[in-house]
Amino acid sequence: MTGPLTGLHVVEIATQIAGPYAAKLFVDLGAEVTKIEPPAGDPLRRWGPFPAPDPDPACGGLFDYLNAGKRGATLDPGQPKDVAAARELIAGAHLLVENFAPGTLVGWGLGTDALQQLNPKLVVLHISHCGQSGPMRDRPMTPLTMQAASGWISGRDPDRPPVQVGARISEYVAGAYGALGALTALRMQSVGRVREVDVSQVEALLSTLPYPMLMAQRMKRLGLPANMRSAPMLGVVRATDGWVGINCLTGQHWLDVCAMLGLPEYGEQQLAVMLGGPERDEFFAKAEPILAGQTVAEIVELSQALRIPAAPVNDGATVLDCPQYAERGFFVESGSHRRPGPPFRFSKTPVPQPRPAPRLGATLAPWSSGGQALAPAVGELPFAGLRVLDLTTFWAGAYLTCYLGAFGADIVKVESIQRPDGHRYSGAFAYEGDDYYERSPIWQGTNLNKRDLTLDLTSQPGLAIARRLAAQADVVVENFSPRVVENFGLDYDALTALSPDVIVVRMPGYGLQGPWRDYVGWALNFEQTAGMSAVTGYPDGPPCNPQGPADPIVGVHAGVALLAALEHRSRTGVGQLIEVAQIEVAAGVTAEPVIEYSMNGVVSARQGNRQRGYLQGVYPTAADGAWVAVSLPDDGAVDHDAFDELVAAWTRTQRPADIVESLRAQGIAAEQVITGEQMYDPEFIGAQLDARGFYEEFEHPITGPHRYPGWPFRITPGPRRHHRSAPPTLGQHNAEILRELGLSDDDVAALRAQRVIGERVLNA
Repeated sequence: MTGPLTGLHVVEIATQIAGPYAAKLFVDLGAEVTKIEPPAGDPLRRWGPFPAPDPDPACGGLFDYLNAGKRGATLDPGQPKDVAAARELIAGAHLLVENFAPGTLVGWGLGTDALQQLNPKLVVLHISHCGQSGPMRDRPMTPLTMQAASGWISGRDPDRPPVQVGARISEYVAGAYGALGALTALRMQSVGRVREVDVSQVEALLSTLPYPMLMAQRMKRLGLPANMRSAPMLGVVRATDGWVGINCLTGQHWLDVCAMLGLPEYGEQQLAVMLGGPERDEFFAKAEPILAGQTVAEIVELSQALRIPAAPVNDGATVLDCPQYAERGFFVESGSHRRPGPPFRFSKTPVPQPRPAPRLGATLAPWSSGGQALAPAVGELPFAGLRVLDLTTFWAGAYLTCYLGAFGADIVKVESIQRPDGHRYSGAFAYEGDDYYERSPIWQGTNLNKRDLTLDLTSQPGLAIARRLAAQADVVVENFSPRVVENFGLDYDALTALSPDVIVVRMPGYGLQGPWRDYVGWALNFEQTAGMSAVTGYPDGPPCNPQGPADPIVGVHAGVALLAALEHRSRTGVGQLIEVAQIEVAAGVTAEPVIEYSMNGVVSARQGNRQRGYLQGVYPTAADGAWVAVSLPDDGAVDHDAFDELVAAWTRTQRPADIVESLRAQGIAAEQVITGEQMYDPEFIGAQLDARGFYEEFEHPITGPHRYPGWPFRITPGPRRHHRSAPPTLGQHNAEILRELGLSDDDVAALRAQRVIGERVLNA
């Protein structure tokens, strides 16, 4: 079978991770991608890992992973004949992917005007540090300083510097958003001119955080510290044979953990333990020896039996032995190593095993198949006319439907007054009143652009209405544990009986099959299982959780898969099931540790704030609690420990702004590590975000006006706004949606009286 994007022609002129990862996703979906490299090749070829004792310096393991299945062409941008050859290839392409500094393509004779003459229907995907516009456009940056500027670097130990997320994970994020933005642009009606998708890597990282700017604003209004943070409970703890993550999401989880450990007396002290009071030290002094006497598998098995979200903290070695990945066959053989497979699965257009990565020195070849552009949407917005039934909860699935709604889709989000979306309680406090579940900034940020309907799906009338909505839907999205929608009779087979061409996106944490199919978990579990946590933290310390980016990253990948499936349906009339297992997406952007171990038997050590190729770190300043990230190229001639001591001795005597200004004047990448309350501030990232229209203000009926973050790219020409409507209140659109189904006012009133629908949480 052919892939959903068969016939799409993509030219990639990109290096390292972000651009090549976007193009890799297109390969996974069946597109034909030609990678153009200079004579020296993509520098990632020389990164490794390499097999011992016979390394191939022209194709390291990470390069192979990101570039498998692409065609290659080695061209010199300084040679007119090579530029002419590239132009000829681009003339027959639908999409061009590049991730150089703004203006680079102009110097190669491939600026927008030149491309317009060459191919006016072309979509160009630009991925750059801060985007193609704004006051930070040309600022020197590295992956470390981009993490600092976006808030990805966060405190792990009060006595040590905040620490980055490891394994170059941050560099994949912009690539995934780039693929989503490019597919969105390709759906838009042709306007006879080149369409550009401008992705900012800093904005992409900011977009994966749990709305810290909204939370900081909310805390201030409540008279609380703006950046008050609590530790996840229990977090990462030591077992007999490794590390395990126990991640209490609710008060019930905490009570169950205390009972499991034989410490019920701490059941009423959750908040004090989370906030680091003396109770925390006392609790862990008793809990740690109990856990240290059990294996990782024993702790996970018992926790899951009690429905407590727990997972192994896998590294590059143990992730390969994880029974869920093993039974699902996720990691695939590739020559001398194993690597992650595709991050999505299709029922009708399975992803093929790609060919090897292109060799350096390859000769340019013409396109091997007739090209086929994506079918445009029916209106001005790329998802106009698309009807989506949103059965999601928490973040990953809701993030996808928020995006679809932003660009034209009609999203009907289903909750119930008996069990509303659990994300409503994130950052909401019961003492604020009966409507406190309407006040969560985290829920609000993920649920703009939707209509909200409450239905008791345990009732016959509620389920009947859900089935009527499903029969009208083009797309159904859900991210519960598999058994939830199956128990309601809303699984794929049941939905196709209602609408044969429906596309169903299922986003289970661990997948629809496998021994862990019914395990409970959320973002931290998936990051721990996939290896993200194991590569994050201090070299001499425990693994550390990232700040939960797995959820939106999964949502973005699901969006990429869905847009490909919509294209396939537009050509064939056939819908299908898309499965996006969250642990597989997380492992796909944490590829290097697996490749390294499978190739050489080496478990990647945590690097703290270091990265090969740079002299860098996060250093104290004269301002209390303020840190700066500094990063410059390393030729290996400087002792890094001595460099850290020298830099820290200087920075701790200087104000953060003076440090950053002084180093930037010398062309050295430096950024202050920002927190949530600084994300609107023009002295930090705020001026850049405002210049690019990243925030948009909407009035929430209960909590008032808020500036909500948008998407980390701009499409030109394209929609001028990121969002269309404010987040809804519970059941806000009950009457409107039910009347559209033909119900009368009396019918609606009867459903409300029976508590099938409602506008307030039952017993709130």
